[in-house]
Amino acid sequence: MPGLWKAVISRRKTSGGRRPAVEAGDSRIPRRLRPRDRRRRRRRSWWSPNRGRVRSGAMTDLDRYHRQMRLPGIGAEGQARLGRGSVFIAGCGALGTVAADLLCRAGVGTLVIVDRDLVESTNLQRQTLYTERDASRSTPKAEAARLRLAQANSNVRVRAFVEEIDSETIASLAEGCDLVLDGLDNFETRYLLNDFAVSTGVPYLYGAGVATQGMSMPVLSRRGPGSSATIRWNDAETTPCLRCLFPTPPPAGSTPTCDTAGVLGSVTMTVAAHQATQAIKLLVGDVGAVDRSLRSFDLWTNVNRSLGIEASIDPDCPCCARGQYEHLDAAPASTRILCGRNAVQIRSEAGDVEIDLDAVANRLAGLGTIEKVDGSIRGRLRDERSPDGDPVSVVVFADGRAIIEGATDPAWARGVFDRVVGR
Repeated sequence: MPGLWKAVISRRKTSGGRRPAVEAGDSRIPRRLRPRDRRRRRRRSWWSPNRGRVRSGAMTDLDRYHRQMRLPGIGAEGQARLGRGSVFIAGCGALGTVAADLLCRAGVGTLVIVDRDLVESTNLQRQTLYTERDASRSTPKAEAARLRLAQANSNVRVRAFVEEIDSETIASLAEGCDLVLDGLDNFETRYLLNDFAVSTGVPYLYGAGVATQGMSMPVLSRRGPGSSATIRWNDAETTPCLRCLFPTPPPAGSTPTCDTAGVLGSVTMTVAAHQATQAIKLLVGDVGAVDRSLRSFDLWTNVNRSLGIEASIDPDCPCCARGQYEHLDAAPASTRILCGRNAVQIRSEAGDVEIDLDAVANRLAGLGTIEKVDGSIRGRLRDERSPDGDPVSVVVFADGRAIIEGATDPAWARGVFDRVVGR
């Protein structure tokens, strides 16, 4: 072989450094110096699970869900059940984006996602469906999530609503859904979800995460599944409702939030993954496998707890025992301070009305700069300052809401709303 290399080098020198002409089948020439065979093998780009045969045509369920369908708890029948399932995801932030992504990729037939807010740069650290472009354009979260989920699984029907979840809207938003998944950041609306789930007889999957701690639990009410509910459970499978464990919401400002205490992205992902897994168990009909405990953890201190809660069912609970749904029956608040946002949300006093965004844009045009983005209008008011001297921006939605940014006083924010949007 050394003599062969000397001959090759010698031939290169005599040919001016050019590779010498050789016979294709000359086995004496090292492989990397042989001319390429013209009969190249066809490249195989990606493979189906069936013995490496090249895929052709549209992607089938077997292609997409093959690894999931191999699980004993799912199989072909469970996958078909998932395809017929429908999940209402309340809030599309740190919990909602991860849960929606997991359920979409798992093949749940319909996802209804509702969020009132816009994408901001601070969301990108943990809210996995959004991009820098969404943040720079202040895209409504529900719409940005819908577009991203469609790219992950075009067979899933995603219905997105840029709306407030309140006592007037929840019934129509969640109509026909098999279960409710909590992706919220406030207790007021969580108690509303609890009331709705118990009253309609659908499961509610509670979840929360802040700092390095997270928790989740299912609510399978003792009042049983609704008459038209597709997910059924028996008396032995019931759990306490949210009000059994926490009779009243904590006072506003008394609990830490992501804005005040921070949050580790892996915490909210862990909570959402646990919620999504329980949702899959329920949708495939394996209610007995559901984790019926209050599961909590601290990822930083490596503490994990699982608290059995079956014995915590309150025999005199106003919600699941007496059937009193005060959060569902209460009128929605017309103003709400958005914690950590230096902003106030205002709802039109006319109730459930559609706002003429073009008319609002014309009014804002004389007051500052405006931008229309995906069913909303953002305007920076040129001559307006808050009582603290901060610049003021207004985001107006077609459903009758507006967010006054730069405001912390609801009464003052209501005045701006009335001047810009009208009553």
